[in-house]
Amino acid sequence: GDGEKDEGLTAPPRAMLPANDEGLDATLDGVIGDGENDGLMELESAGVGGEESKPVAAGGLCSCLTVGYYQPYFDIDTVDVYRRLKSTVTFMKDEETFLTSVSTKPDAYGPFWTATTLIFIISATSNISRYLAKGYNYDFELVSFCMSFIYGYLVVLATALWAAFTYFVKLPVRYMSLMCLVGYSFALYIPCTILATFSALSWPSIVLAGVGSTLFVLKSIVPVISARKEKAVTVLSLLVAAQVVFMLIIKFKFYSHSS
Repeated sequence: GDGEKDEGLTAPPRAMLPANDEGLDATLDGVIGDGENDGLMELESAGVGGEESKPVAAGGLCSCLTVGYYQPYFDIDTVDVYRRLKSTVTFMKDEETFLTSVSTKPDAYGPFWTATTLIFIISATSNISRYLAKGYNYDFELVSFCMSFIYGYLVVLATALWAAFTYFVKLPVRYMSLMCLVGYSFALYIPCTILATFSALSWPSIVLAGVGSTLFVLKSIVPVISARKEKAVTVLSLLVAAQVVFMLIIKFKFYSHSS
């Protein structure tokens, strides 16, 4: 009668209840989540820790040699590229570091075209500067050297930072995020190398570009590496030294004739 009806309304079906306490714990974990995993997700959102999500491409072990493997890194909106280029100038005002902002979707399109544009600008302005100082004397070797130097520095510095974070600092950072950081830092050299065409502005403009580019990279790197203070000084010192050498090579290789 009424007792059976009440029992049917209040008692949940037996199949919906966990068989034991472990089942109940598993159910709660599935709904609430794991605190450790939540913390890991926060680290990964800053481009730190975890495995980098790599594009899926056919070809097995040789898939990294295919165009399709890298295609996702070139799939980016023009608005995003513009915003990232703008951040290289406004980075001191931005609350979020560049490395954090690109962690969810690093791209290779921006770094590639920024480096390519810098190669074109340096090749053109260095020859114009040479013409203004010594008359027409086009040096095609400067173009080939500039191409090897800029592309090479982009890959070497990104790889060196990735290796330092992974094996020395023991705090893995996604490789493509570092590639993105270094590549976009070249944007500050573009207007400054145009100014370097003129002898009086050669040193000031290139030094300004070097300092700005280094500070841009440091603002993203320092918050991450500060967790390993005992090793931070070594990595940051080598990074600054590399940036100074890069700046000096640009000055003396491409613009020394105008001094």
